[in-house]
Amino acid sequence: MHRPPKLETCLDLTHAFPPFMQQLPSVPFMGLPLARCSTEEFIRWLTSAARDRSAGRTVAYLNAAQVNLAFVSADFAARLRTMDVLYADGQGVVWAARWLGLPIPERVNAADFIDELLGLLARESVRLALLGGRPGEAEAFADRACARHPSLRIVFHHHGYFAETEEAGVLKALNQNDPDLVLLGIGAPRQETLAEAWSKRSPPRVWWCVGALFEYVAGRRRRAPRWMRRLGLEWLFRLALEPRRLARRYLLGNPLFVYRVLRRAAIPPSTPTD
Repeated sequence: MHRPPKLETCLDLTHAFPPFMQQLPSVPFMGLPLARCSTEEFIRWLTSAARDRSAGRTVAYLNAAQVNLAFVSADFAARLRTMDVLYADGQGVVWAARWLGLPIPERVNAADFIDELLGLLARESVRLALLGGRPGEAEAFADRACARHPSLRIVFHHHGYFAETEEAGVLKALNQNDPDLVLLGIGAPRQETLAEAWSKRSPPRVWWCVGALFEYVAGRRRRAPRWMRRLGLEWLFRLALEPRRLARRYLLGNPLFVYRVLRRAAIPPSTPTD
């Protein structure tokens, strides 16, 4: 049976939670507020925020493709700035931030720690909703997650291929099940748009944009070998699997990201510009 990937660093998630911080510390990276946190700090903040529910919170990730999109879409850049937490999902972002003198501890990649996170959410009785992926992937995610963690409370799941005209109905059904934490695996920029809009139309909860995570947990997409991930070469593995779909993103997008970082280092503007 396929199992969600386990975290490769040694985390101790059994000790007591520290007092809940409303915000994780951040640094200004390419005109965006990038969270300065380790994987463990992120997991604990996310779980505490889901338990807290004193306010609605939105969470998103940042990689090279997201930075490039923010440069050409002012709306997307503005939306990323509204996120309560924007964390470094891409190794390229971590390297670029460090090169610019910004103290980012490590890459925080959900596929690396999802199994440990689900176990913690189960222990803390967090009510979870899964919204994303292709038809069948959210259900497979739920089945495999609950097989690993029988006490996990998944109160709602739905695929991410719904039309704009169906959004109101999906949100109504989700709200009726009242989750504490919603995983949005719909892809950028729609998942960030929905997180921002729906957080204003729902009871306080956490909305977490997770991209392609559903495909990994559901067993529909292979991950790169561990050594490639450690060297920051997961993008090359993905390119080899899907060259037609990802060639533009990586072969053109990665050099463009490097150029923009170099330009930012030479003439640091206050917001993303070309």
